Amino acid sequence: MIQSYQETIETLSNNSAPVTFQTDCIRTRSANCCGWLQHSENSPLYKILSGGNYRVTFNANVSSATVGSVAFGLYMDGILLPGTTTIAQITTAGDYTNVSINKVVPVCCRGDATLTIQSVPSILSTTTPVATATEIPTIQNANITITRLNG
Repeated sequence: MIQSYQETIETLSNNSAPVTFQTDCIRTRSANCCGWLQHSENSPLYKILSGGNYRVTFNANVSSATVGSVAFGLYMDGILLPGTTTIAQITTAGDYTNVSINKVVPVCCRGDATLTIQSVPSILSTTTPVATATEIPTIQNANITITRLNG
């Protein structure tokens, strides 16, 4: 198991940027460079090195300098995983709201995968089936946990 956080306020570089996690505060012995996971502090990349099922949880306080939507998702090898997009509507610029993701991710028994939490650049509008660009998010108090369920 690994738990990482990003405590300080950070405005991402664009509306599709990954979240960088500054500190690994919990790391079991099996979740190190010789086990099933590779992660370096101050990196957005979590490299799963062996097959199995992994529970990924993420939560953060998010805002934007502009009124609109911000969205985050769990990506595996650069592809947004279905069912992991979390959207926050920012009605007053600078106000924070909380977002979270909770997903079990299967990794093929002979495979590996790189996981990231990233801002999602567009979402479907609820009023029309048209993609709407999201705003550049500001994030603070972000937390990610990855737990191996079985192998």
